[in-house]
This record gives sequence, structure tokens and C-alpha cells, in this order.
Amino acid sequence: MPKRGTSGVDASALRKKKVAKLVALMKREGLDALLLNRIENVRYSTDFRPVVSMWFQNSYSSFITAGGDVVVLTVAGDYTRAKHYMPWVDDMRVMHTLGRAEEVSKVFRDYIKKGKVGYDQLGLEGFHALRKVAKGVQLVEAGGEIAEERAVKLDDEITIMREASKATEASIRAALKSARPGMREYEIAAEGEYAARKMGAEGMSWSLATFAGPNTGLMTRHDSDRVVRDGEFLIMGYATIYKAYNTDITTTTIIGDPSAAQKRVYTATYDSYTAALKATRPGASTRRLRDAAEKVVDEYGYSQYSFSRIQPILHGVGMNVYEPPWAPEPGMDEPNAKLKPGHVIAIEPCITLDDNLKVGGCRIGETILVTDSGYEVLTNGLPEAHEILYEN
Repeated sequence: MPKRGTSGVDASALRKKKVAKLVALMKREGLDALLLNRIENVRYSTDFRPVVSMWFQNSYSSFITAGGDVVVLTVAGDYTRAKHYMPWVDDMRVMHTLGRAEEVSKVFRDYIKKGKVGYDQLGLEGFHALRKVAKGVQLVEAGGEIAEERAVKLDDEITIMREASKATEASIRAALKSARPGMREYEIAAEGEYAARKMGAEGMSWSLATFAGPNTGLMTRHDSDRVVRDGEFLIMGYATIYKAYNTDITTTTIIGDPSAAQKRVYTATYDSYTAALKATRPGASTRRLRDAAEKVVDEYGYSQYSFSRIQPILHGVGMNVYEPPWAPEPGMDEPNAKLKPGHVIAIEPCITLDDNLKVGGCRIGETILVTDSGYEVLTNGLPEAHEILYEN
């Protein structure tokens, strides 16, 4: 069974390559430094592993200069372990809730005195507080540019993501193996989460979306205490974090025997996914993938039930489970990104019969790497064989 650390990637070398990418970005954008506050960017630049919690969203920062200096700022509770486990960071500081702007400003003064600092995320209050005390520094929003830079994966990142996919696959397989009439949705989710953790996952990218029956027609996207019944669709939207990287699978199956209507919905969703997958190649636009998927849905007569009328059918995956490249927003032609080798995306079309909850809904998705010549499917939720998964 794979465990953390078996990919053979030199973590130190990879960290330096990622910092070098950020330094190159600064030079292109005319920036003297970057202030990173989003946890995925802090980790990308330093390998700092955050506490994964909605309560720790604003607890960590990193500061990178165009000369390659790296500073980590962390809340007091994580300072000791970070100092011990991250000897490559020469400058690590405690960042408090009160007086934070002055503490960050001191980092500016210690390293650049004045100039342009790009930031990825700052609340309105924090922005004004920092601008007030950081004399001589011009704050420049650069979150989009940073995310785009991070979205094109290095070879070693791809190696890790191939390994990471096994944890998400394990969660899907465990959930499918356990699923049967009489179980509650949260019990199935628990089996999936346990399997992923046993494979070395740090945690879940979100609470594993496990929902059946009428909840699939409503696209509930979380588990509940509802009892799963025979003849119902079961959707499992699972994503896990493994060595900092997310992978994403959505699998739909039937508890028991599918009806003719459910078979048709499933086939339409699978064919839609396949059409988008076949359109995946360098230079292809995300709109092209969206249109290829939607054409199939329309041909089956389900256009009014396509979930893409509410949400884009694809998104990038990496250190954030939602990152560039993006597909167009519903009813729009933008954003429309050109795919590049090294992009990793989740393609996940969905059909939800919200006016026929007895049939319900279906969603199918995998994590896909854009290669020099086309694509590589990194995950395998076995969508083409969902009806026999209990035997595997």
C-alpha cells in the first residue's frame, strides 16, 4: 500500500523550482516582492503545512522577494513545529491577530524598504491597514497571476499528483464497496474518508459529498443521515489532499438495479464527459471542452437539466481543489482559457432531474493532465463499469 514519501521526488529541489517560478513571475510583472496569504500559495512557496480548518484561513503568510528571500509568518500555535520541521526557512516570525499590519510592514522594511509588492488576497480592512503603515510600498493585486503560474505543474508536481490520485481512488472504491440499501449517506462517506486516510491522505478537500435518491436530483453536495434505498442513484464527489496536492473524482452508481430512465441519464452524462475528454489537448479552449460536453447533453434532450446552467463543468486542480484554468460561467463565454501542457483539470458534467426526483441525477468526473500531445487521465473512478464495482 502506497505511503507518503514514496514518489521519489526531491522535496528540496522542487521547493526551489517553485520559488524560482514565483521570482520569474515577479520580474515579468515588475514586482519587488510577493505577500502570499492564501494557504495554497504559502504552502507552494515554503512547504508550510497549514491546519486545514475554516478557522485558520487567515493564519499564515509568506513573503518572497525578487532576490529569492523567503519569510514565513505564522500564528504562535504553529511557530514551534514550523521552526523545527522547516530548517530551510531562515526567517520565521509569529504573526498576531492584533497589530498584524505593522508586523507585515516590518518585514517589508527589513527586506525591500520600498517598491511594489504583489499580494494574492487581502481583506478591505487589512489592505487599508497595511497601506497606512507600509510607507513607500505600493500594494498590487496579483492573485490571478500567481494562480495562473501555479496552475502549470512542474514534472515533480505531476509525479506527486499521480500518487495522490491513489488516495482519492481508494476513497471511492471503499465507499462503493460498502454502499447498500439501509446505509445512511454519512456511513458511506465515513468508509471513503477512512480509506483515504489509510492511504496517507492529509485530509479531505471538502467533506466528501455522498448523496443518494432525491438528493442527487437536487445536487445536495454533502452527506446526510438519510437512509439509502434500493433503486437510487448514489453520487460520490470525493477529493482528497495528499502531500499538499488535491485530486478530484466524481462517481455515480446505482444501488440495486437501474431503471431505463436512470440508464439513459447515466449514458448521457458519461458520453458528455467522454466528449469533453476527447477535446482535451494543448491549445484547446476551456469553452471548446464545455461546448463539446453540452452538445451531447443537448442531443439527449437534457439541456434544461445540465448542471452547467448553474456551474462550470471543469476547473483546475492542484494545491487548491479549485484553481485555473476555468471553464466559462453558465450562460457566458468567459472565462475561456487555453489549455497548456502541465495543466491539471477536473472534467465533471452533470445532469440533475430536479423535477423527477425518483430518477434523480448523475455526475461523472475525473482528474485529467494536459500533456504535450493530448491528455492523461490521472484518476480512475471506473465510470464505465459502475454497475459491477461492488464485485471489484
